[in-house]
Amino acid sequence: MFDKGKREQRHEKEDAAFNKMLLCIAGAVVVELIILLFRQLYVNGLLGGGVQMGLIYFVRVFRILGAVLSVAGIVWAVLMARKKKPVMLPCICTAVAAGLWVLSALSFYLFDVGLDIAMILPAAGAVLIVVYFLYQRVFFFNAMLTAGGLVALWIHRQYYADHPRMILVIFVAGYVLLAAALVLSFVLRGGDGRLGGIRLVPSDTSYLTTWITCGVTALALTLALALGTTVGLYLLFALAAWLFVQAVFFTVKLM
Repeated sequence: MFDKGKREQRHEKEDAAFNKMLLCIAGAVVVELIILLFRQLYVNGLLGGGVQMGLIYFVRVFRILGAVLSVAGIVWAVLMARKKKPVMLPCICTAVAAGLWVLSALSFYLFDVGLDIAMILPAAGAVLIVVYFLYQRVFFFNAMLTAGGLVALWIHRQYYADHPRMILVIFVAGYVLLAAALVLSFVLRGGDGRLGGIRLVPSDTSYLTTWITCGVTALALTLALALGTTVGLYLLFALAAWLFVQAVFFTVKLM
Protein backbone atom coordinates (compact mmCIF):
# COMPACT_ATOMS: atom_id res chain seq x y z
CA MET A 1 0.00 0.00 0.00
CA PHE A 2 2.83 2.35 0.87
CA ASP A 3 4.69 1.49 -2.35
CA LYS A 4 1.51 2.13 -4.33
CA GLY A 5 1.21 5.58 -2.78
CA LYS A 6 4.83 6.37 -3.64
CA ARG A 7 4.26 5.24 -7.23
CA GLU A 8 1.21 7.47 -7.54
CA GLN A 9 3.16 10.46 -6.21
CA ARG A 10 5.97 9.74 -8.66
CA HIS A 11 3.51 9.49 -11.55
CA GLU A 12 1.91 12.78 -10.53
CA LYS A 13 5.32 14.48 -10.50
CA GLU A 14 6.17 13.00 -13.89
CA ASP A 15 2.83 14.14 -15.35
CA ALA A 16 3.33 17.64 -13.94
CA ALA A 17 6.84 17.82 -15.43
CA PHE A 18 5.57 16.55 -18.78
CA ASN A 19 2.80 19.15 -18.84
CA LYS A 20 5.32 21.90 -18.04
CA MET A 21 7.54 20.67 -20.87
CA LEU A 22 4.63 20.77 -23.33
CA LEU A 23 3.72 24.26 -22.15
CA CYS A 24 7.28 25.50 -22.64
CA ILE A 25 7.49 23.93 -26.11
CA ALA A 26 4.19 25.59 -27.01
CA GLY A 27 5.71 28.87 -25.81
CA ALA A 28 8.70 28.33 -28.13
CA VAL A 29 6.30 27.78 -31.05
CA VAL A 30 4.45 31.00 -30.19
CA VAL A 31 7.76 32.91 -30.07
CA GLU A 32 8.67 31.49 -33.49
CA LEU A 33 5.35 32.70 -34.91
CA ILE A 34 5.82 36.14 -33.34
CA ILE A 35 9.26 36.48 -34.94
CA LEU A 36 7.81 35.40 -38.29
CA LEU A 37 5.04 38.01 -37.99
CA PHE A 38 7.55 40.66 -36.91
CA ARG A 39 9.66 39.85 -39.96
CA GLN A 40 6.69 40.33 -42.26
CA LEU A 41 5.82 43.66 -40.64
CA TYR A 42 9.37 45.00 -40.23
CA VAL A 43 11.02 43.80 -43.44
CA ASN A 44 8.17 43.38 -45.90
CA GLY A 45 5.85 46.12 -44.58
CA LEU A 46 2.86 43.78 -44.44
CA LEU A 47 0.48 46.35 -42.87
CA GLY A 48 1.90 49.39 -44.55
CA GLY A 49 4.64 51.97 -44.03
CA GLY A 50 3.15 53.42 -40.83
CA VAL A 51 3.43 50.16 -38.90
CA GLN A 52 6.86 49.52 -40.40
CA MET A 53 8.16 52.93 -39.31
CA GLY A 54 6.74 52.42 -35.82
CA LEU A 55 8.64 49.15 -35.52
CA ILE A 56 11.79 50.81 -36.81
CA TYR A 57 11.58 53.43 -34.05
CA PHE A 58 10.82 50.74 -31.46
CA VAL A 59 13.84 48.69 -32.54
CA ARG A 60 16.09 51.76 -32.47
CA VAL A 61 15.10 52.55 -28.87
CA PHE A 62 14.84 49.02 -27.46
CA ARG A 63 18.24 47.88 -28.69
CA ILE A 64 19.56 50.02 -25.82
CA LEU A 65 16.61 50.08 -23.44
CA GLY A 66 16.28 46.30 -23.64
CA ALA A 67 19.80 45.77 -22.35
CA VAL A 68 19.13 48.09 -19.40
CA LEU A 69 15.84 46.35 -18.58
CA SER A 70 17.44 42.90 -18.85
CA VAL A 71 20.17 43.80 -16.37
CA ALA A 72 17.58 45.39 -14.06
CA GLY A 73 15.50 42.22 -14.26
CA ILE A 74 18.43 40.04 -13.31
CA VAL A 75 19.17 42.25 -10.30
CA TRP A 76 15.49 42.13 -9.33
CA ALA A 77 15.42 38.33 -9.51
CA VAL A 78 18.61 37.99 -7.45
CA LEU A 79 17.29 40.33 -4.75
CA MET A 80 14.00 38.43 -4.59
CA ALA A 81 15.85 35.11 -4.35
CA ARG A 82 18.01 36.37 -1.49
CA LYS A 83 14.87 37.43 0.36
CA LYS A 84 13.47 33.94 -0.32
CA LYS A 85 10.52 35.39 -2.21
CA PRO A 86 9.01 34.03 -5.46
CA VAL A 87 11.13 34.80 -8.49
CA MET A 88 8.67 33.72 -11.20
CA LEU A 89 7.54 37.26 -12.08
CA PRO A 90 11.09 38.74 -12.22
CA CYS A 91 12.25 35.82 -14.36
CA ILE A 92 9.36 36.17 -16.80
CA CYS A 93 9.85 39.95 -17.11
CA THR A 94 13.61 39.49 -17.59
CA ALA A 95 13.10 36.81 -20.24
CA VAL A 96 10.65 39.01 -22.18
CA ALA A 97 12.97 42.04 -21.98
CA ALA A 98 15.99 39.98 -23.01
CA GLY A 99 14.12 38.37 -25.90
CA LEU A 100 12.91 41.73 -27.23
CA TRP A 101 16.40 43.16 -26.79
CA VAL A 102 17.99 40.37 -28.85
CA LEU A 103 15.30 40.71 -31.51
CA SER A 104 15.74 44.50 -31.61
CA ALA A 105 19.53 44.33 -31.81
CA LEU A 106 19.50 41.74 -34.59
CA SER A 107 16.83 43.68 -36.49
CA PHE A 108 18.58 47.05 -36.16
CA TYR A 109 22.09 45.98 -37.06
CA LEU A 110 21.41 43.16 -39.57
CA PHE A 111 17.84 43.80 -40.78
CA ASP A 112 16.49 40.68 -42.58
CA VAL A 113 19.65 38.67 -41.93
CA GLY A 114 19.27 39.32 -38.20
CA LEU A 115 15.70 38.06 -38.26
CA ASP A 116 16.80 34.93 -40.14
CA ILE A 117 19.21 34.30 -37.28
CA ALA A 118 16.52 35.06 -34.69
CA MET A 119 14.22 32.44 -36.18
CA ILE A 120 16.58 29.57 -35.35
CA LEU A 121 16.72 30.51 -31.66
CA PRO A 122 13.23 29.26 -30.64
CA ALA A 123 13.92 25.91 -32.32
CA ALA A 124 17.17 25.57 -30.37
CA GLY A 125 15.29 26.63 -27.23
CA ALA A 126 12.66 23.89 -27.76
CA VAL A 127 15.39 21.25 -27.90
CA LEU A 128 16.97 22.62 -24.72
CA ILE A 129 13.57 22.53 -23.01
CA VAL A 130 13.30 18.81 -23.71
CA VAL A 131 16.82 18.28 -22.37
CA TYR A 132 15.99 20.26 -19.22
CA PHE A 133 12.98 18.13 -18.34
CA LEU A 134 14.36 14.73 -19.37
CA TYR A 135 18.00 14.80 -18.31
CA GLN A 136 20.21 15.78 -15.41
CA ARG A 137 20.71 19.49 -14.84
CA VAL A 138 24.42 19.36 -15.70
CA PHE A 139 23.63 18.01 -19.18
CA PHE A 140 21.20 20.89 -19.68
CA PHE A 141 23.99 23.37 -18.92
CA ASN A 142 26.39 21.50 -21.22
CA ALA A 143 23.77 21.39 -23.98
CA MET A 144 23.24 25.16 -23.72
CA LEU A 145 26.97 25.78 -24.11
CA THR A 146 27.28 23.35 -27.02
CA ALA A 147 24.14 24.72 -28.72
CA GLY A 148 25.55 28.22 -28.43
CA GLY A 149 28.73 27.04 -30.12
CA LEU A 150 26.75 25.34 -32.89
CA VAL A 151 24.73 28.51 -33.54
CA ALA A 152 27.91 30.60 -33.60
CA LEU A 153 29.60 28.23 -36.06
CA TRP A 154 26.51 28.19 -38.29
CA ILE A 155 26.34 32.00 -38.31
CA HIS A 156 30.09 32.11 -39.01
CA ARG A 157 29.69 29.89 -42.06
CA GLN A 158 26.65 31.74 -43.41
CA TYR A 159 27.59 35.38 -42.82
CA TYR A 160 31.33 35.77 -42.21
CA ALA A 161 32.08 36.96 -45.76
CA ASP A 162 29.61 39.86 -45.52
CA HIS A 163 29.63 40.58 -41.77
CA PRO A 164 33.09 39.77 -40.32
CA ARG A 165 32.77 42.31 -37.48
CA MET A 166 29.45 40.87 -36.39
CA ILE A 167 30.96 37.37 -36.30
CA LEU A 168 33.88 38.62 -34.24
CA VAL A 169 31.52 40.24 -31.71
CA ILE A 170 29.47 37.02 -31.47
CA PHE A 171 32.58 34.92 -30.93
CA VAL A 172 33.94 37.29 -28.27
CA ALA A 173 30.57 37.09 -26.49
CA GLY A 174 30.82 33.31 -26.76
CA TYR A 175 34.26 33.28 -25.14
CA VAL A 176 32.94 35.45 -22.30
CA LEU A 177 29.99 33.12 -21.71
CA LEU A 178 32.23 30.05 -21.76
CA ALA A 179 34.58 31.66 -19.25
CA ALA A 180 31.60 32.57 -17.05
CA ALA A 181 30.31 28.98 -17.25
CA LEU A 182 33.73 27.68 -16.27
CA VAL A 183 33.89 30.00 -13.26
CA LEU A 184 30.32 29.05 -12.30
CA SER A 185 31.18 25.35 -12.38
CA PHE A 186 34.05 25.89 -9.91
CA VAL A 187 31.80 28.03 -7.69
CA LEU A 188 29.14 25.31 -7.67
CA ARG A 189 31.77 22.68 -6.99
CA GLY A 190 33.01 24.62 -3.97
CA GLY A 191 29.47 25.42 -2.81
CA ASP A 192 28.20 21.83 -2.93
CA GLY A 193 26.01 22.59 -5.95
CA ARG A 194 24.58 25.81 -4.49
CA LEU A 195 24.82 29.39 -5.68
CA GLY A 196 23.84 32.06 -3.20
CA GLY A 197 21.89 29.54 -1.15
CA ILE A 198 19.97 28.27 -4.21
CA ARG A 199 20.65 24.68 -5.26
CA LEU A 200 21.31 24.52 -9.00
CA VAL A 201 22.70 20.98 -9.26
CA PRO A 202 22.87 17.95 -6.94
CA SER A 203 25.71 17.89 -4.44
CA ASP A 204 27.33 14.83 -6.05
CA THR A 205 27.49 16.38 -9.54
CA SER A 206 30.62 15.77 -11.60
CA TYR A 207 31.73 18.84 -13.55
CA LEU A 208 34.24 17.09 -15.82
CA THR A 209 31.92 17.05 -18.83
CA THR A 210 31.23 20.77 -18.34
CA TRP A 211 34.94 21.56 -18.32
CA ILE A 212 35.46 19.45 -21.45
CA THR A 213 32.48 21.14 -23.13
CA CYS A 214 33.90 24.61 -22.43
CA GLY A 215 37.28 23.57 -23.82
CA VAL A 216 35.92 21.83 -26.92
CA THR A 217 33.54 24.69 -27.76
CA ALA A 218 36.21 27.37 -27.28
CA LEU A 219 38.65 25.37 -29.42
CA ALA A 220 36.06 24.95 -32.19
CA LEU A 221 35.35 28.69 -32.25
CA THR A 222 39.05 29.54 -32.32
CA LEU A 223 39.84 27.12 -35.15
CA ALA A 224 36.88 28.42 -37.17
CA LEU A 225 38.15 32.00 -36.86
CA ALA A 226 41.72 30.99 -37.69
CA LEU A 227 41.09 28.52 -40.53
CA GLY A 228 37.97 29.85 -42.23
CA THR A 229 34.45 28.80 -43.08
CA THR A 230 35.33 25.56 -44.88
CA VAL A 231 36.98 24.14 -41.78
CA GLY A 232 34.15 25.66 -39.78
CA LEU A 233 31.73 23.26 -41.48
CA TYR A 234 33.69 20.24 -40.21
CA LEU A 235 33.92 21.83 -36.78
CA LEU A 236 30.13 22.20 -36.82
CA PHE A 237 29.79 18.44 -37.29
CA ALA A 238 32.47 17.77 -34.67
CA LEU A 239 30.66 19.88 -32.07
CA ALA A 240 27.36 18.19 -32.95
CA ALA A 241 29.10 14.83 -32.46
CA TRP A 242 30.26 15.91 -29.00
CA LEU A 243 26.69 16.84 -28.12
CA PHE A 244 25.55 13.40 -29.31
CA VAL A 245 28.22 11.70 -27.19
CA GLN A 246 26.99 13.60 -24.14
CA ALA A 247 23.38 12.66 -24.90
CA VAL A 248 24.34 8.96 -25.04
CA PHE A 249 26.40 9.24 -21.84
CA PHE A 250 23.65 10.92 -19.83
CA THR A 251 20.98 8.61 -21.29
CA VAL A 252 22.94 5.61 -20.02
CA LYS A 253 23.18 7.27 -16.60
CA LEU A 254 19.38 7.51 -16.49
CA MET A 255 19.01 3.74 -16.88
